[in-house]
Amino acid sequence: MGTVSEVMATDVQWIRKDLWVHSAAAHMADRRIGSLLVMDEEGAPAGIVTETDMVRRVIAADRNPMVTQIADIMTPSLITIDEQVSMSEASDLMAERSIRHVVVTREGMIVGVVSIRDLIAREDFLPFEVERMMSRAPVVVALDDTVRNAAAQMANASVSGVLVAGRRRSPRQMDLTGFARRDIAGIVTGTDLVRKVIARERYPYVTQVADVMAAPLQTIGTSGSVNTAADLMERVGVRHLAVTDGEEIVGLLSAEDVFDPAWLQVASRPLRRG
Repeated sequence: MGTVSEVMATDVQWIRKDLWVHSAAAHMADRRIGSLLVMDEEGAPAGIVTETDMVRRVIAADRNPMVTQIADIMTPSLITIDEQVSMSEASDLMAERSIRHVVVTREGMIVGVVSIRDLIAREDFLPFEVERMMSRAPVVVALDDTVRNAAAQMANASVSGVLVAGRRRSPRQMDLTGFARRDIAGIVTGTDLVRKVIARERYPYVTQVADVMAAPLQTIGTSGSVNTAADLMERVGVRHLAVTDGEEIVGLLSAEDVFDPAWLQVASRPLRRG
């Protein structure tokens, strides 16, 4: 396993803490990145702002991104690691702190940022099947739900993506029997909400999920390995895969799931079916 210096982004993007959220989201969309480092009035590091911050503290909190400053929603502390730390240690840190970005330093100076997406293709996961690591009860919203409702559900459930049902106005949460594939139209993620709503000045209360969701849905079978899932996520540039059993969708696997050490105990137990 190599060090984070091999995969980190070295083109660190900084913004001022008095910048409007809309402008920061547009910058993230242009650069296709999920976080920005924040500086104070004197140019010193002041924190970090991520897609998750914008979803939970702007859209779900009913704030106007055109008049909300980054200072009001950013995370005001930076979690850092040295560039010579192993990728495995970096992923453990992300799982422990429930974060997706870590700032990388060299002799105390910031030189890069490493994200969960940078690590996922390089991690050698234990040989577990996807079924043992997936979430069995993903949040589901309807095609005609508003973006604001989707963001609120993501915030309440502390998830980064929700499935979109195309045939029900008020879909129930999935149970162990799952949904037929034809009932799920796509997925909407925090990235979609930041890039397609905030950055484009769309109004969350009138913009429907159907207008911003990602489709077609990327899938993997229950018997597929976590390593195969990680490779697929990296290849197609996503952080979520719907897990299928025949013609049913029975769960959702996210990048956060495969890095969560709590799942290792679950995955090690005999799988109970039925």
